[in-house]
Amino acid sequence: MNLRLGILATILLQLSPLAAAPDGEALFKLNCSACHMLDQMVVGPSLVEIRTLYNKKPDDFIKWCNKPGKKRPNVIEMPSMVHVGNEGLRAIYHYIMKASVGAKEKKQEKGDPFLASPSHTTRPYVQRIFMPNAGPAAIAVALDQQTSLCWDAGECRFRYAWTGGFIDGFPYWQGNGSKVATIKGSIAYQQEESPLTAVLKGDVKFQGYSLTNGLPTFRYSIGTTSVAERFSPAKSGKGFQQTFTLSPASSSPITITIPAENWLSITSEQGSVQGHVLTIPAASTANFTINFQLP
Repeated sequence: MNLRLGILATILLQLSPLAAAPDGEALFKLNCSACHMLDQMVVGPSLVEIRTLYNKKPDDFIKWCNKPGKKRPNVIEMPSMVHVGNEGLRAIYHYIMKASVGAKEKKQEKGDPFLASPSHTTRPYVQRIFMPNAGPAAIAVALDQQTSLCWDAGECRFRYAWTGGFIDGFPYWQGNGSKVATIKGSIAYQQEESPLTAVLKGDVKFQGYSLTNGLPTFRYSIGTTSVAERFSPAKSGKGFQQTFTLSPASSSPITITIPAENWLSITSEQGSVQGHVLTIPAASTANFTINFQLP
């Protein structure tokens, strides 16, 4: 009997699906890229310097990330990355070691280092950086030449949209992470809370984002519901489209209230607008798109 049980356990172990390995590049972009560039010191040391410090020392790297200290004067102290977990930190370590191979340290330049990058003028464009009126896990998105937005990966929600230019990150880089980027334009619309959390209950957990033709889809969970939230420019004029995919769909309608003093136009093919309230019926919450037309 024991032999049979042993054989059965071995078969079950072989058939059990293996947990997906952490994506070091995705974890780095979410947790580290706002402070660490490949080849120059900004808020924190470059990947080139990190490679010099921790090459073939993954355990020391993980130990430092979990309980960092302050090594440099006039530089903000790195926050603990304990929330990433040791497996995630090890994946980040291997990504840094691979990405920094052959790279050389550059002298730190004045101004926003991203402004000198050709990709900064292309649209769409996504940048992880500290933003005004958002948590430390903010993500700035330039959808096109007219409209940009801020998405908060800490709270998993859209914060605000603005029209005009994109951002100037120089205050952030100059302050070594103690200041936030400056918005180049004026905020046209902002939300105080996610319309989903009023009907979906449970812990909110960010699961990363992906890019399709440069446009971001943010993925997260609220309790037992998986959410994909995608943004794209308005089909005409200034504005944006926000598409939600919920699995499973909500059993209750989802509503968005627009402040009375805000004249922007909001529509949805899956919902209806009465006064300043857009309502998405429960039957349509598996996948719906909201159109925001900004002044």
